[in-house]
Amino acid sequence: MFRKRIEAEFPPPITVWGMTGLLFSSIGLYLFIVLSINLMEKKPFLFDQKVIEAVRSYSSPALDSFMSFMTEWGSTFTLGLLLIISMIWLFVKRNNLYGMLFYSITVAGGGLLNLLLKNFFERERPNVNRIIEADGFSFPSGHSMGSITYYGFLAYLILRSKQKSLSKAGWGILCCLVILLIGISRIYLGVHYPSDVLAGYMAGGVWLILCISLLEILYLYREHKHKLTKSIQKKTKISS
Repeated sequence: MFRKRIEAEFPPPITVWGMTGLLFSSIGLYLFIVLSINLMEKKPFLFDQKVIEAVRSYSSPALDSFMSFMTEWGSTFTLGLLLIISMIWLFVKRNNLYGMLFYSITVAGGGLLNLLLKNFFERERPNVNRIIEADGFSFPSGHSMGSITYYGFLAYLILRSKQKSLSKAGWGILCCLVILLIGISRIYLGVHYPSDVLAGYMAGGVWLILCISLLEILYLYREHKHKLTKSIQKKTKISS
């Protein structure tokens, strides 16, 4: 009796989404904690210098311009503007109030979380080979966190849409590419260590997955309750 009640309130798909979100969030959180502990214990990240040298080995004036262009797609101003445009699009075209709410929470909440983490760790930015100037602390990268929360949620909305599979795949790959290039641009431009970017991806990824999982659970629960209500109404009509 108790089991049937639980299944009626929380259908199996909710459990699947919850467990999947918990698994990937746990992996990302573990990696972020490892990076954080090493940073607090002032242990050197051996891969930092190697990655910086590899990225900077392709240095050229043309690449300088391209990376400067790409990094702007992860700036607070650009992401804020894109978020407003996305809100308008969701409201006018799709009337997706839950999507609007969680998109805002994901991006804005990720930005607040990044600010709190930066002020907690207080890691100074690298001061060599810097092509552009940047203020604030370095760990974790705000551009990396912002890009994975905004473009990651955008990819989720596209994959959940009714577009053709090929179109979904194309847009999904483009979003992933933009996220990757923004992270690389921060290393190339000399304003972040690779460990900053990796930590930004991990922290932002955990937040993104948690928000999407909660939204999916809300969708599934609402759908299940709707079906349950219709079923009860149908039985009531038959009995009467």
